[in-house]
Amino acid sequence: MINIYKKTFNKLKEIKIVKKTLTILTFLLTVSLGYSQNQWSFVSYLPTPNPPINSIAVVQPNIIWVCCDAGGGAARVYRSVNGGTNWTLRAGGLPAVALYGMDALDSLNAFVGTVAGSIYKTTNGGANWNLVLTVAGSFTNGIHMFNANYGIYQGDPSATGQPYQFRVTTNGGNNWNLVPGAPIASSEFGVINAWDWTDSSHVWIGSANTIASSTSAKVYKTTAGFYGTWSNAVVSGVGGASGCYYQAIAFVNNTNGMVGSSGGDIKKTTDGGVTYTAVTVPSGLGSFAVINMSSVKDPNGVIRVSTQGDTARVFRTTNLGTTWIREPLPTEAATGGQVQHIIFVNANLGYGGIGSTGGIGGFVKYGPTSGITGNNGLVPAEFKLEQNYPNPFNPSTTINFSVPKSGIVTMKVYNSLGREVETLVNENMAAGTYQVTFDASKLTSGLYFYRIFANGFADTKKMMLVK
Repeated sequence: MINIYKKTFNKLKEIKIVKKTLTILTFLLTVSLGYSQNQWSFVSYLPTPNPPINSIAVVQPNIIWVCCDAGGGAARVYRSVNGGTNWTLRAGGLPAVALYGMDALDSLNAFVGTVAGSIYKTTNGGANWNLVLTVAGSFTNGIHMFNANYGIYQGDPSATGQPYQFRVTTNGGNNWNLVPGAPIASSEFGVINAWDWTDSSHVWIGSANTIASSTSAKVYKTTAGFYGTWSNAVVSGVGGASGCYYQAIAFVNNTNGMVGSSGGDIKKTTDGGVTYTAVTVPSGLGSFAVINMSSVKDPNGVIRVSTQGDTARVFRTTNLGTTWIREPLPTEAATGGQVQHIIFVNANLGYGGIGSTGGIGGFVKYGPTSGITGNNGLVPAEFKLEQNYPNPFNPSTTINFSVPKSGIVTMKVYNSLGREVETLVNENMAAGTYQVTFDASKLTSGLYFYRIFANGFADTKKMMLVK
């Protein structure tokens, strides 16, 4: 009888252990799924011939444009409407040259520059591009539209002794005027993506000193807008056969920022760019170049630095380089060349374009490990528009939809008065299942509707923004 009690006791004990183990595993799985850490993940390669990416423009988490080298002897601008999962060539009428300085207002209106110092504009999603500026002997380094009318442009001087091509548009990019106070260049030129701003008044721009083995280069700044006064700081650095390039800039506010060079220099400023001092570079780096920097303008002051040496790396700092944290990159990014351009939408969501001469063009994302689900290659049986999740939401929500055959798909968001507030999708899409993100951070709380049109199918659903 005692043995029976012992066996029963041991059996109950085993059951309790199993139940406890299952409870712990369930808890850990829930935590893993619900509170996954942010990290870099690979999203996609660009379509064949996989040209390296030179610049990216993130309109919303789902609407992204990239410009590239002239792969296969043709112009290469691509647009994605599902967060980089799928890309469509949108280069109608562009010259077959390397393209730089990508920027966009939405899925239809975008700008891109060329290696020949030209700016092109599209108003129909890249089906056609129109030439709006050309400066012989120049080179496009960056374009940024602050709103639908006002934008800024930085290009190389056409020759030594000529002004930098710092230009402004006030009519939506139809005309670009050279600012009277644009700095005059000596033996120098600009560098692609080497600039940052905190608003339209405060802008910093890096440059390249082209004298071989030079040990400094200038970082230009204005605190009164492009039409205001420009000054520069001569920043020391390690030079090479091509000179010294300060090709990475990031500011978290009007006083605190960092710059990085082709020679592996990383400097900080706490006086708005009047002076710069060296910081200790991240550990584990041998000979390297700083490729790009990106900042998040929030109280934490996060700056990310992409580097290239024996492999591509990304580091972040919240204290202007006093300490560094390495953010592991997916294998595709580490072997594809370098993270050429980084843009962060907010503290928890960022994107990077992979590209270097002879490399493979690809796209990476920083965010929750679950990632964005795009076309999985399976053909759904019917058209379907899913309810957004989460709902209510603040400030962003995800919408899934399915299209069983290829065709033009349009999805728009309307407010409670029936006025259109956002176009989420306007694209010729292959059959498949897709996901888009609606970012309503600029809208007020209230009831909204989203509506899809595709091959005669239409459906509308409600969603609630609560701030």
